[in-house]
Amino acid sequence: MSIMLENINAQTITPANGRNPRLLYEHQEDAIKKLNMIDKKGEFRTLLVLPTGGGKTLTATYWLLKNAVDKEKKILWLAHRHLLLEQAAEAFAKNAYADNMINRTVFNYRIISGMHDKPIHIKKDDNIIIASKDSIIRSLNQLNDWLNGEEVYLVIDEAHHAVAKSYKKIIQYVTDHTKSVKLLGLTATPFRTSDDEKGALKQIFTDDIIYKTDLETLIKKGILAKPVFEEYKTKIRFTEHLGIKALKNIENLDSIPKDIAEDIAGNKERNRIIVDKYLENYKKYGSTIVFALNRNHAIALNALFNKKGKKYGIKSEFIISSVSDAITGISLSNEENEEKIKKYRNGEIQVLINVNILTEGTDLPKTHTVFLTRPTVSTVLMTQMVGRALRGLKAGGTKEAYVVSFVDEWIEKIAWINPETLTDAEYTEKETDIQKRNNNLRLVSISKIEEFALMADTSVDTSALDSMPSIY
Repeated sequence: MSIMLENINAQTITPANGRNPRLLYEHQEDAIKKLNMIDKKGEFRTLLVLPTGGGKTLTATYWLLKNAVDKEKKILWLAHRHLLLEQAAEAFAKNAYADNMINRTVFNYRIISGMHDKPIHIKKDDNIIIASKDSIIRSLNQLNDWLNGEEVYLVIDEAHHAVAKSYKKIIQYVTDHTKSVKLLGLTATPFRTSDDEKGALKQIFTDDIIYKTDLETLIKKGILAKPVFEEYKTKIRFTEHLGIKALKNIENLDSIPKDIAEDIAGNKERNRIIVDKYLENYKKYGSTIVFALNRNHAIALNALFNKKGKKYGIKSEFIISSVSDAITGISLSNEENEEKIKKYRNGEIQVLINVNILTEGTDLPKTHTVFLTRPTVSTVLMTQMVGRALRGLKAGGTKEAYVVSFVDEWIEKIAWINPETLTDAEYTEKETDIQKRNNNLRLVSISKIEEFALMADTSVDTSALDSMPSIY
């Protein structure tokens, strides 16, 4: 193993002797060959596309250690979540071996974010800066001495976010302060890079996709688990009285009709259905990630899971953003979230409920099932949720993965994503800008409806929600 010093946010790594015992899969080796070819250019802007569980972080760090760190080139690795930063740092440390680093005896990395080190502490001899885009965007001038007009490898994890103004600003700043920039984006969902669309990602990653493979290929090879799709119809009907005018109001975020709010607020069965379906099949489903509608829904589901699961020895936890909940006043720190994730990894809890936190990056190989308790019109979001359970046997996961959807009855036609279509559509979907905007509007508007879902079970104490402001 590599030797690491005590400061977890700024470590000096000594490559271990011998060869890295972790062998790459064929698709990862093929990706590295393609990266080697494009690396001959003075500059490039390209995407590496591997499905969730396909080893994007490992492939990139493995390649960068040999082609950047060992050649004294600097790396700026950007992501938008703390867990992604720590995952990248761990990958650099664990894969530093003498066989792929023949010139360097040590190298330094520093993690920059609101809960790690500060930009002001960046040193010129830091070889790798692993930073949250929010911390860097507020302190770009702190990069000046570190960039120093050198050649820099700029990596953007979950690169479908790179269309955001903050990422664009960082890319431009680094470009302006370096000799050359080699930009590598990592993603599982490059939906806007098709040549005929000239989409937003295509404008950033002008060399397009350097390498990609798909879910079906890796499933056949046993690297990813075979998804087994199950669908439970709740038989709960929403928007029964919704007219065309009201539907347009929802899609355009104008208002939520009062009758819909009353229908959902009066529903007492939905949460029970979700929990009961797990408990009826807990031996089959095993370690399960539940994607909840919102924070309050996660809290309500967690209470019910723990109440009903006690006699089965089932324990549940929920993780939410560290930002305090305006309604319940509940706030969880990132440290608390990470502790719960650790317990889930170790098998101390069987059900981990979250709101969008576990959609990207976090490595949870023992996950056997995902529960999709929230509808979405976003193919990107659906792909990420399903992908949490797809770690295959060859990658330390499972042979099969259960993807369990809970489907309500909606009178009006809303373009919810069916997870079973993902293996066919993951790399072929084409959205126009108008379609994407409308889909985003629809997703946000439905999230307003979801605020009432925590009232679905009267056995969960929701008295703290009495102060919920009216949204209609």
